[in-house]
Amino acid sequence: MSPFLQQCLSNLVGLGTLDSLMCGTEAPISASRMLGEVSRLLKPGGTYMLITYGDPNVRMVHLNKPAYNWKILLYIIPRPGFERREGCSSSPRSYLEPVPTTDDGLLPEKFVLEDPDSHYIYVCKKRDDTGLSKAPNYALRADLL
Repeated sequence: MSPFLQQCLSNLVGLGTLDSLMCGTEAPISASRMLGEVSRLLKPGGTYMLITYGDPNVRMVHLNKPAYNWKILLYIIPRPGFERREGCSSSPRSYLEPVPTTDDGLLPEKFVLEDPDSHYIYVCKKRDDTGLSKAPNYALRADLL
């Protein structure tokens, strides 16, 4: 297998595939099949990145299955041109840092979602048993967005 193909298989990006499957009549089965195949293709340390409008209450049910063996980081990016409301009580945060989530991968109860039309980016890193899963996770960089 070529090095390029190996790199592609170790890092996968989902742009709309899961969202399309979630519109079908057998959405949970289709999503499970697709994500199971993604997990199978990823080698330990590989990354699957899902970019979607699906919030954690809807997506984490599918992504957070123990069989996939993923460490999941969540980023929330507001739509282009979004401006915080004046007098908003939530403290501004960097969109380049992962959002803290509960043990179930959901947003904390007191989390304030400023823009309901945000994009959610789920970075799912395949764990392994050799200590790679303990490797540090780095924040996104502005030059990557």
